[in-house]
Amino acid sequence: MTHDPSSPASTAPLESLEAQVRALQAEVAQARALFQDAPHATYLLDDQARLEDLNAQGAALIGVTPGALRGRLLSSVLSADTRFALGALLHRMFSGQDARPTEVRLVTASGTERDLLLSASLHVRSAGTRLCQLTATDVTAFKSAHQTLLSTTQQLEQDLERQLGRFAALGDEYKEVMLAAERELGTTLTREQNVLSLMHRQSTPDGWPRSLGHVTQAVQDTQGLLTSLKGYMQARLIRARLWPVDLNKVLREVLRELEPLQAERTVHLTCPPLPVLHSDHQVLHILLREYLANALKFTRTWPEARLHLLVREAEQEYWIGVQDNGVGFNMRQKDNAFELFGRLHSAERYEGPGLGLTVVRRLCERFGGRAWGEGREDQGATFWFAWPKAPTP
Repeated sequence: MTHDPSSPASTAPLESLEAQVRALQAEVAQARALFQDAPHATYLLDDQARLEDLNAQGAALIGVTPGALRGRLLSSVLSADTRFALGALLHRMFSGQDARPTEVRLVTASGTERDLLLSASLHVRSAGTRLCQLTATDVTAFKSAHQTLLSTTQQLEQDLERQLGRFAALGDEYKEVMLAAERELGTTLTREQNVLSLMHRQSTPDGWPRSLGHVTQAVQDTQGLLTSLKGYMQARLIRARLWPVDLNKVLREVLRELEPLQAERTVHLTCPPLPVLHSDHQVLHILLREYLANALKFTRTWPEARLHLLVREAEQEYWIGVQDNGVGFNMRQKDNAFELFGRLHSAERYEGPGLGLTVVRRLCERFGGRAWGEGREDQGATFWFAWPKAPTP
């Protein structure tokens, strides 16, 4: 029995094989079209960095036809200083390491340079041949804009540094002028006070003109103002060092300093245990001294002065208050107390230039804290400061 190759049974396997070949060719053509029509420049390289293939975008980026580059080293169109980067990228890719994107500089056919970001992936052909597929993104415009931004930022930083230098110089000059003026005015006022004192001693009780008494008081007030301004400037220029400070110890020091204000008076002071604050010792001394001195001043017309320190702990800060039973104030004027030269009561009854509470508020705000007051007329007042548990330096 003989086999007829033209029979239907014989042609079926051949037709099936031909169909598979055509399907495979269609897939190859489709893959080829996808490679050629890819929106990004794409290159296929062997492990020697030779171009097996490239798409139209890749050739256009270099400025030549695809045929002119196939078989050539891709490094031949790169700047000399970035060829090593390409070699390192291929080495990582073919050795199975992490092939992170790499920047290179392309030299086009016209001689211009373009900055490229190369992303690599391993491409294995059916025959087992391994190729590195590189996708190139032109980042020239981005890098140029980035460099412009860096240059602009550097210029702005330099301008800012110069301005800060100018402000620092002006600040130093201002401090020198203030201190020099304080010295000169202090010397002049002292001489005037000495002359007035001498005139007062040389005149009879009835021969001392009333107007000279007003002059003497004005000189004394001016001297007090200069002293307060000097204290204000010193407080503003404190070079603070932040560390744990026991407020109980600070209070004992302040009370010793204020003993002259309590002489021949009945003063009752109560105080709970005070916390340890992360602060500067000198700053806390100023805050407590100003609050307690303020309370003693505005209770001196009362038969008994009753002062009480208050402590409240919040999540991120401590509240420290000084409560008194003095003349109090109208809450509509509460902000006046902390303003520069602000007053809640007439200067004739209560002396002082109105700088103490201003110092308190400025020092608190410098370290991220707050200061405020509460009161009612003839029913006393409470002045608070909130000190952060993590103050800003």
